[in-house]
Amino acid sequence: MTSRVRFHTLFGRLVFALAVAAGARAGAPNLLVVLADDLRFDALGANGNPHIRTPHLDALAARSVRFTQASVVMSLCSPSRAAILTGRYGSANGVTSLDAPLRAGETTVAERLREAGYRTAMVGKWHIGGTPQNAGFDEAFYFRGNGPFHRRRVIDGERELRPEEHVDDVCVERSIAFLQTQAASGRPFFLVHATQLPHMDDRHAWPSPAEFRDRYDPAELPLPATAGGDLTGKPPYLAAVRNRTQADSYGYHETDRLRAHLRDYYAVVTQLDTMIGRLLAALDRLGLRETTWIVFLSDNGWLLGEHRMTSKVLPYADSVRVPLTIAGPGVVPRVEARLALNLDLAPTLLELAGAARPAALHGTSLLPLVRGGAAPEWRRSFVYECLDGYGGTQPLLAAISPEWTLVHTWNAADAVGRQAPDFVELYNLVADPAERRNVADSAEASEVRRMLAAEIDAHIARHLRP
Repeated sequence: MTSRVRFHTLFGRLVFALAVAAGARAGAPNLLVVLADDLRFDALGANGNPHIRTPHLDALAARSVRFTQASVVMSLCSPSRAAILTGRYGSANGVTSLDAPLRAGETTVAERLREAGYRTAMVGKWHIGGTPQNAGFDEAFYFRGNGPFHRRRVIDGERELRPEEHVDDVCVERSIAFLQTQAASGRPFFLVHATQLPHMDDRHAWPSPAEFRDRYDPAELPLPATAGGDLTGKPPYLAAVRNRTQADSYGYHETDRLRAHLRDYYAVVTQLDTMIGRLLAALDRLGLRETTWIVFLSDNGWLLGEHRMTSKVLPYADSVRVPLTIAGPGVVPRVEARLALNLDLAPTLLELAGAARPAALHGTSLLPLVRGGAAPEWRRSFVYECLDGYGGTQPLLAAISPEWTLVHTWNAADAVGRQAPDFVELYNLVADPAERRNVADSAEASEVRRMLAAEIDAHIARHLRP
């Protein structure tokens, strides 16, 4: 290539980039994603929990499309966040375990939005290898993984801070400062505000101020239907997996201690709600509501005594389902019962921004569902990947629909897709929402088992075989 041709090629690319940026500045909407940590689907009053107090998030849900069947494709911090950023399964993007980095060559939604003229920022919890800047964020004010709520190590450019305040309070103020700057600039922004709460602190506790804890009487909080922990019909190894042993260390086998833990969790959720309320109020105060799309979701669910377990990872409903609300200009509030996945966030944001959707994405834009008009034929189920596991979880794949969950578990990772599963579970979520009775061997469920097993086999062929 001659120097003149090279110059004109580079100049053409520059002109195109400037045109795209100018177009984005002229009319593209702002994009705000609020990502909570370990927030169960039912940990919102708007999702039918009469005991929890989340007035600000309930108000947001009241002006949103509220998804009642939103799930993650791997219920663990790093894999879920990677799926959100890339729109791709962990088996493709490389993040199947905690702190793993994105595979070389992966492109994030932040990178694509920046190319489209957006100012991109990440504030709060970062739980993927590398840095937010590596993943396409122009600005980053973040803390890594999990740790204490106070005196947390926060990275602010080249500086490191140890604020005395609750780390989520500090991050709310930083996000508000970003909004103020962007309101003055007029340039569209993409902001991910990721919280620590309601994830536990480094002492495996949920400490909160009395003003939040005193709002709940543990004696009034109902226990899960499966709190007794009967594992009949489930893989034998679950009796010794971390979900069970950690729950036993918390005292979940004692009713009073489990109820006290429920109170502690509810209290930090209410604390989180107050913080997010400040962020949303700032958005309104700055006149940004009418030009900003707001997506609220969680990175995964959380077991609060179901099957006498804690934590996540396992493919049971309270671990996999998450809250998801989408509000924006012209959105007519309503409830949407079709399946939504964390994989869908990237293509949704790209469509909102008018940016091209890469062919390699596994998710689907949710905008047809948000708009409420005629939508294309929609998924009726999805495949859940747990390949590396966590805390002793064995490798598994699950096919999940609003009505059924089929789980295939293998004893070794190299056996996945190469031999029949070592254990099979099938639950009728309509007749048995608590997932007590494994009906994998029942004649009446044989056709459902066959159909869902075919979906798992197709996923293996498409994503897991060379």
